[in-house]
Amino acid sequence: MYRHRREQNDACPRITGDQRDQSSQTGSCYQSDPHAVEGTKHTPRVHPLNMAAVLSILALVVMTASCVEAVEAGAGTPDFTSQALVTTTSVATTTTTTAEDPTTTTIAKVTTTTSAFEALAAGALITPTGVVVPVLDRGATGFVVTTPCGNTATIGNGEPVGRVTVVLDPGHGGDVDSGAVGVNGLREADINLTVAFATERLLVERGISVILTRTGDYPVRIDVRSQIADDLGAEIMVSIHHNAPTPGDATAPGTEIFIQSDSERSRRLGGLVWEHVVAALSGMESVSWAGARDAGVLRVLNSDSEDSYGMVRLPQTVSVLAELAYISNPSEAEMMATPEYVTTASDALADAIVSYLEENDLGSGYVDEPRAFNPRPGISAGDCEDPNLG
Repeated sequence: MYRHRREQNDACPRITGDQRDQSSQTGSCYQSDPHAVEGTKHTPRVHPLNMAAVLSILALVVMTASCVEAVEAGAGTPDFTSQALVTTTSVATTTTTTAEDPTTTTIAKVTTTTSAFEALAAGALITPTGVVVPVLDRGATGFVVTTPCGNTATIGNGEPVGRVTVVLDPGHGGDVDSGAVGVNGLREADINLTVAFATERLLVERGISVILTRTGDYPVRIDVRSQIADDLGAEIMVSIHHNAPTPGDATAPGTEIFIQSDSERSRRLGGLVWEHVVAALSGMESVSWAGARDAGVLRVLNSDSEDSYGMVRLPQTVSVLAELAYISNPSEAEMMATPEYVTTASDALADAIVSYLEENDLGSGYVDEPRAFNPRPGISAGDCEDPNLG
């Protein structure tokens, strides 16, 4: 199993309203992570394996188990060959929070099929409380996992997840890392997660396997987020955020997509996300936009000439960090508190992802000159409190 290097989150302190800090405008520090509802159940979006492949794999597992029993009778290794397929049905529930109307929406009832082999070789686990955690090993009493705060724990049951195509990363989470807050009270963490769930649903409807790095109101360290994507062998990861502080007025959406410096695939993904999001948001009426002069698809480098943000620096997976709009801009925060915005933003993200996976479009919005920026330190081990894993 790939062991991911550890690193603290590139978290930033909460700001309220339209606070301006010109010294921070050389790069965005606020990589939003939405606050979701505690106890939210997350359904893994994985394709059932081809039956012939399953039977072949299980036959090999059975033969191996038989040989082991013949040579080493009484060994204490868990036996996964006693069940061919494990079927789990679960319901994903989210809370959409606006300034005036928090609502709870049941997304979908989804039945997934997991083979015994997948359970043995799972890259991640959905815990009984709906938390997504990377799997390190399979012990005698359960799955050995990395917790959201980077600790090690053993989970006795849950839903194993094998390879997925897309990982969506709702930025921030928990009181320690709630992201920016609009003048209308909308928290970045909330809107990030709401958009992520809506995008997930659209991708699943199109037959694309997808999982979220965070499914509730709790912090997840950036190294754990990237570990989830890498261990699941995802083709891409999109980290969803909403920007702050406000850099100034603009005539169009100030969407910014941060990409991996050494990845042409990340660059193409970023160009498609920017193109689709800007085109979609430009259709929103009565919005006074904010944006930086160099807004677009860009690299942001620290003083060591590395990608500044952990969500593009750490993963081996092709990744981008998308700052969709400015929550610190009152006009845009008001827009974000509407169902229309959630629909528009999630449609754009889903369309961009499908275009990347299925077509050869290059996208647009590329900025040649990188920004120079050193983010503030992220969540420390002492500040991060793991959620209930069940």
